[in-house]
Amino acid sequence: MGKTQSRNFFQSLLTPFGLVLLLTLVTFWVTFFTIELKSASQIEKAVKLVSFWQDGFFSLLGFTLQMIMILVFGYALAVYEPVNKLLRSLAGIPDSLVSGSILVASITMIAGLLNWGFGLIIGALLARSVQESLVAKGISSNSALLAAAGYLGMGIWHGGLSGSAPLTVAGEGHFLQEKIGLISVSKTLFSSFNLITTSGLFLVFLFTVWGLSKTANTSSESVSAIPMKPISQGKDQNLARVVGVVMLAVLMLGVVWGRDQGLGMISLNWVNFLLFSLVLIAFRSWDKFILAVGEGLKASVDILVQFPFYAGILGLLSSSGVLLQLADYIQSLTNPEFFPLITFYSAAFVNLLIPSGGGQWAIQGPVILEAAKAWGMDLGKMTMIFSYGDQITNLLQPFWALPLLSITGVSVRRLFPYCLILFLSGFVFLTLAIWILY
Repeated sequence: MGKTQSRNFFQSLLTPFGLVLLLTLVTFWVTFFTIELKSASQIEKAVKLVSFWQDGFFSLLGFTLQMIMILVFGYALAVYEPVNKLLRSLAGIPDSLVSGSILVASITMIAGLLNWGFGLIIGALLARSVQESLVAKGISSNSALLAAAGYLGMGIWHGGLSGSAPLTVAGEGHFLQEKIGLISVSKTLFSSFNLITTSGLFLVFLFTVWGLSKTANTSSESVSAIPMKPISQGKDQNLARVVGVVMLAVLMLGVVWGRDQGLGMISLNWVNFLLFSLVLIAFRSWDKFILAVGEGLKASVDILVQFPFYAGILGLLSSSGVLLQLADYIQSLTNPEFFPLITFYSAAFVNLLIPSGGGQWAIQGPVILEAAKAWGMDLGKMTMIFSYGDQITNLLQPFWALPLLSITGVSVRRLFPYCLILFLSGFVFLTLAIWILY
């Protein structure tokens, strides 16, 4: 292999796909030297671990589709012409990098709390639009900082309306129901504990972005990224709108007269059903709906391709029992006083290996809630503490940043330093909040 080929090979390992391959190799290596299989040679052990990885590769197809649908419908709403016009109008307001960064961060986090996919795409589009607007005005800017501000929805989303863990335990038939029952979102997402913590994190992120924008290097760089064209609603026929209205009516009937009334009806599938209805209504005609969804699917291709590899890591860790062993070991070293912080730290670490709130919850959820139940702890709060750990290291995990990188044209290497600072500020705040408020 020549020098050029070697350089290109190592550069490819610094991409999000290269990272998941490296994580797979590291996980295999750690697992190989951690587990013991009776009457098994080293070769037999390696073959067994490979089978664990292969078995897990397609183990999260249902959840993968749920995540893709959230992203696709969030994307479709973001490129809907009225929404896109609103974003461009807002992007024209800032007259400096400071005001632009604060605007992008604020709207991104609000959108992320409504829906993580919507927040991710809205943040990327707004960051790009603000950058273009500032450059057009002859004002020096920093596209990497704006992109980092546009990624903050992924650092706060799990405390909002699309949070995987709290919505999972609120849904009928979830995998832990026999052990813990249902935990209403009134005890998780809409608890005073979460409302105070998430509001505080929102302000901490804003303050950090303000400080970074005061000290960041600026230039009049132009945006080099894929073109983004808004999509208008159809005018010729109303098929999509009629279907959407019917679906929305069904959803509302369930809220008013259904079995699960009030906040208890909110689950991951419920959110996707609502988004599906809204996108159908917005685009009115079936052709325009398909066009918008098709654009969203393009943005989700990397997730579709890479998610099985993360599922393979999940299968390797779960089937080998390594993660469960680690969780049991950590539990044996702690007590109810420190368990919330241990849960937060472990969730933050595991998210680097498994960047899926739902997939990670499937592994850690049973351990966390069984230990918490044995100690008589608040299961709703513990669910949210896990959620905080899962979301904060998204700022260090490039997996979910793939659509943002594509839309903004910013490289991972330029984005990461700003995301690292935002991560540190949020991590310190959440540590203090959990210690004080729990």
